[in-house]
Amino acid sequence: MDFHIFTLVLCVLVCHVTAWINQFDQEFTFTCPAETSLVHVVSSHDNRFEDRVWEFSCRAPPHSDAKMTNCEWTGYENEFDRPLTFQCARDGIIAGISSYHENKYEDRRFKFYCCEVPGYITGSCYFTPYVNNFDEHMDYVVPSGKVMRGIDSYHENKEEDRRFKFEICDLVAHDTGTQV
Repeated sequence: MDFHIFTLVLCVLVCHVTAWINQFDQEFTFTCPAETSLVHVVSSHDNRFEDRVWEFSCRAPPHSDAKMTNCEWTGYENEFDRPLTFQCARDGIIAGISSYHENKYEDRRFKFYCCEVPGYITGSCYFTPYVNNFDEHMDYVVPSGKVMRGIDSYHENKEEDRRFKFEICDLVAHDTGTQV
């Protein structure tokens, strides 16, 4: 009995339980709560399913008066087995992701929910290095004070998986050109 209690206490202290928003081979749609954008992407691959499960988190843009408007979904931005290169239009930032998996290709297609932040534009943007290796766990957090504007990904048939990198930007006041 003491061993089970010890194991439970140890797991409470060190285990990370992830609340996946999808099951393998299933579609998902995730939208951030109002006035927040995507800042944390967690994903885990399983070779049996040749697919990933996903978890996302959001936070408010880095300026207290920044309001998000004109939010809309794109169409699907990639074909199966093809690269994905996406940026929100009109200096928008990513506030949601939707995807479906096709077993024939063992790949996913993605569409995005982008919002504009009136009075602000994205600036000093850069792409991260790839944040995951094939068949491995991914856990990426947007740095504090930054926003996510784009995603770049490619698929390999040998591994039946994708690698991802993210476009990260400052949010800059449009009328003054000062960084916030």
